[in-house]
Amino acid sequence: MNTGSESDLAGVRVVAALNGLELFGHERGNIEVFKALRREGAEVTVGINARDHGGDVGRELARLGFETFLIPFNPQWSLQFLKKHPRMIVSNPWAVARCSARFRRVLRRRRATHVHLGSPLAYSYVSAALATTSIPLIYRMGDNPPLGSRFNLAIWNMAMRRATRVVAISEFVRRAAIDAGVAGQKIETIYNTAPSRGGEAPAAGDERPVGRIVYVGAVSEEKGLIPLVEAVAALSREMPQIRLDVVGGSAWDGSFRRHLRERIGELGIADRVVFHGHVDDPAPFFRAASVHVAPSICAEGLGNVVIEAKQQSTPSVVFPSGGLPEMIHHGVDGYICPEPSAGALVEALRWMLAEPVRLTAMGAAARASSESKFGEARFTRQWAAVYGARVRAEAGDPRVQERSLVGN
Repeated sequence: MNTGSESDLAGVRVVAALNGLELFGHERGNIEVFKALRREGAEVTVGINARDHGGDVGRELARLGFETFLIPFNPQWSLQFLKKHPRMIVSNPWAVARCSARFRRVLRRRRATHVHLGSPLAYSYVSAALATTSIPLIYRMGDNPPLGSRFNLAIWNMAMRRATRVVAISEFVRRAAIDAGVAGQKIETIYNTAPSRGGEAPAAGDERPVGRIVYVGAVSEEKGLIPLVEAVAALSREMPQIRLDVVGGSAWDGSFRRHLRERIGELGIADRVVFHGHVDDPAPFFRAASVHVAPSICAEGLGNVVIEAKQQSTPSVVFPSGGLPEMIHHGVDGYICPEPSAGALVEALRWMLAEPVRLTAMGAAARASSESKFGEARFTRQWAAVYGARVRAEAGDPRVQERSLVGN
């Protein structure tokens, strides 16, 4: 897709960094940005974690045909980690030097016109390289400022000062950034588009089993799975057909998954909840469900799964957490609970499942919303503009940046 000369990114050479190993929302969201930039003619090179050659992230980027290089990232900066691993007081600063040296070499080799980052941790490990060049930094902000850690907040503030533009994934995140000190004229909002993982859109008027509910995402306490299974248990007494599919998993969720299964056993609904683990493409699960539930207790930046559900004409029930309410037109293409509780989920699901005709209409509205508000064309156009004329004007002629970099 090329939307015209203003968004034509021919000659734009982006060097990015993704430190994650698993394909969660942050990683998938940034990869969608890389794909959008490439559609508009930009060259994108991505630094990935040297551990396991980037894990699932590295494999996905390779599948998509992106050039990658390895960065020897160390763990996150935290007092808890330092207490467990005192050597980090030496190894982490040494990793900054090594990562920055690797990043700097690639910036020179690729004659980069822009840098793309999306986390304080990634910034911290390449910060020394960025301190020696004036290449524009575009920072995609998918989460709130790390207010719970003084040290990580300091790193985040450094990244914000260095960034040429900051792109928030929701108004919730944008407001949080401004409240934390980012200048309003420096930050804008671009909603995510759904990760393109295959899967066909459902035919209009598809009939779905009433009472089939799906959850897709990390299996963790902060995602609200305990109130979700408690709501399913409460509704099972009046809806014998109710079923819950839990789709998602990680190598790190074993402890909570055991706790969740124990709670399901206590509630007597083990025959109504099916765990499917990680799947590459959850589209068939969305298509098989009448309702999708995103009951995050934490302040979600946005929530890609809601967009993916919309693509499959599946309306969502969400908690009023973070940016999730921005994705739903209440009562039209989904339902926003008044509070994050099992009781609120019971009322929401009871209302959603009460009238199949209304539920079908909500699914159609959800599909329309996925195209108008969260569609790929809109996403590509907005990100191309970020990397296009405005950034070039703010940062100066990219050719000047190239000469500055080569001379460093």
